[in-house]
Amino acid sequence: MAATIPDPQQMTHTTSLPGDRVAGRQLATGVSLLYLALYFHFGFFAWMPVWLKDAGSSATEIGTLISIPLILRILTVAPFAAWCGRHGRVRNGIALTVLSAAVILVFFPQATTHWSRLALFLVFSIIWDQIPVLMDAYAILTVRSRKLDFGRLRVWGSIAVIASSGLAGWVIEKLGIKSLPWAIAVLLLFPLAILPLLPRDSALVHASPNGGGSWREIFRDRTLMSVLVTASLLMGSSGVITGFGSIQWKSAGIHESTIGILNAISVSSEIVIFTFGAKLLGKRDPRIMMVIGALFSALRWAIMATSPALPMLVFAQILQCFLVAGALLAPVLMIASRVEDILVPSAQGLYAVLLGATLAAVIAGSGWLWQLGPAKAYLAMAVLALLSLPVLASSWRRAAA
Repeated sequence: MAATIPDPQQMTHTTSLPGDRVAGRQLATGVSLLYLALYFHFGFFAWMPVWLKDAGSSATEIGTLISIPLILRILTVAPFAAWCGRHGRVRNGIALTVLSAAVILVFFPQATTHWSRLALFLVFSIIWDQIPVLMDAYAILTVRSRKLDFGRLRVWGSIAVIASSGLAGWVIEKLGIKSLPWAIAVLLLFPLAILPLLPRDSALVHASPNGGGSWREIFRDRTLMSVLVTASLLMGSSGVITGFGSIQWKSAGIHESTIGILNAISVSSEIVIFTFGAKLLGKRDPRIMMVIGALFSALRWAIMATSPALPMLVFAQILQCFLVAGALLAPVLMIASRVEDILVPSAQGLYAVLLGATLAAVIAGSGWLWQLGPAKAYLAMAVLALLSLPVLASSWRRAAA
């Protein structure tokens, strides 16, 4: 595996594919539109607990159902992503999963018992969990083939989340909560209008004559493995704010609309880092983003431990951009620079597994931590963010050796 880190904005094959800057811009536009279409249903998922409650699920049952995607991600994402990569089916895999997920959602209103809802959630989660992993894998292939900026492609996913969050409230108000599965199903079909316009995997990759490498090549790259574990720990440190942030703010007397604005601020900071992150990084090592992300994440959780007033809450939410830089953007840049084309989906799948396992463990333990008090819960997250630094440091020691 490569020992040096190329410029993230210049990651491409040694032999460029036919085309020019116009073709590159067209491809970038297509992938950006795909991110926009594919993430446009994400904002509606925030209403799923409300739909489940309306359908008759208890609080315990809702918690079980909502946790299913995180748990199943550990078991199902990596094998399917690897298969799509080996067989050049990443683009087709996206089409298959969005269509299948939409079909499963049509049956949600007919689920009248907890066990029927559990069965549908299991099937839906197995299918849906593949979508963001395959989307990022396809984007990485385009980044390498046309010297595109991954962050400027991925930012449209965050923009879609903000837009859909606002639209979801309006749709639920007009059509009622019972319309939620149908609304998500319709939105899941949007990517099918974009996918046929994008090139097949074979037009983006140089496949090996023997069908490509194996998982062992990824595991042998200890630098990359250290990066993926570091990113998982960083993202895991957001477990407490994910589960209890809104509860903490509401108990402090902050109005629901203001809580919505606070959440929008954090997503807006993601947009900024996706848009400018790779450009600001330049030819420097993406692991620098991870160091900065760990330090500022620890600062953020330390601030949250003080139950801050609104102005400091706004500042803490802005710091979300550093978490995203370290836990999402940097590992993608590392994968794009170190993994051969046919193994990109496998690497993305492995990262999804590590991320899912870490988040599931932290979120599962966050309830116990919260009972000890918000200060102790957030300080534990600050420690977790800082613990990622020794793991990351080991990757530099290996490179030096």
